[in-house]
Amino acid sequence: MGTLSALVAVISAFAVVMAPFGLHWIALVIGFFALFVAAVKVTRPGYFLTAATLMAVSVPVDDAFEMSRADLRLITKAAEDGDAFSSAVLSIHEVTTNVSGPLVVATLVLVAIAIWIAARRASPDGWSFYLRESDALGEMTVRIGKAASFLYVPMIFIIVYDVSQRKMLEFWPTFAETGWYHTFTSTKLQEAEWHLHAVLFLLCFGYAYIKDAHVRIELVRDKLAPRTRVWIELLGCIFFLVAYCYVVIRFGYDFAQNSFKLLEQSSAQTGLPLRFIIKSFLPLGFLILGLAGVAVAVKCVVYLFGPEALRSASGYYAGTHHADIPEDAVEPIAAER
Repeated sequence: MGTLSALVAVISAFAVVMAPFGLHWIALVIGFFALFVAAVKVTRPGYFLTAATLMAVSVPVDDAFEMSRADLRLITKAAEDGDAFSSAVLSIHEVTTNVSGPLVVATLVLVAIAIWIAARRASPDGWSFYLRESDALGEMTVRIGKAASFLYVPMIFIIVYDVSQRKMLEFWPTFAETGWYHTFTSTKLQEAEWHLHAVLFLLCFGYAYIKDAHVRIELVRDKLAPRTRVWIELLGCIFFLVAYCYVVIRFGYDFAQNSFKLLEQSSAQTGLPLRFIIKSFLPLGFLILGLAGVAVAVKCVVYLFGPEALRSASGYYAGTHHADIPEDAVEPIAAER
């Protein structure tokens, strides 16, 4: 029951963003109801934290309590034509638009309350619950990254075929007049290459962060105490990584949505159609990276404020994974740990 409710909350969070104005309120109510059911019931690790994060993000990303000018014109016209639902939406909008800021804060408070309830009801304790959720959420982003890594295979085949086809024209010029060549033009092949390359990187960002594989310039951090390193990681997650991911998701969604509305094509005459598909991976990739950031932040909180017994299980980001530490610095760090 709890896992199913968490999945309903996840679907509702996406519905809040993508549903027409008015209907998204229904999705918002269903999502929060499902989130609180998931908080009370037992869920598989990772599902609840994913649902809570997506519900927290969906409202500000969608501007759920404010209507765009285009939507306002359409709904106003429908209400003038006698549509009862549009009239009701306009009436509610007149109230919510004046208090949209406090309403967004209220939704974030509701998410925080749901997380608190889930931790209170967890067994054996709340800190273990946070660590399980963090580990499972991190593992989910790792699995997405591993699955996306297989995109290297078709990308390599496309690159090899593109090069071979261009070389083929040198000794078979009439090949350029065949239907096969016009179907698989060099422009389409090159665009397919960078499309796959972009999707590969976007879906692997979260995987790389969980494994601490991103490039770091650690001139100072390597010689700091473990708790100081974790504090740096936590503050960096909250104020830089997660915040930046929110900005990209917020504007990346509009970027992809406008491309979908226009059915945007390639700027090249013989390029690939449906450009909105590749643009949709921009907010999706940073959503996965943001989930990875939440998983890391929760693990850092457990390390800093949780019991001593969970210190080793939550201390991955207290270590160094990019550089060798001088031997004279290893002993005091090991002693503190």
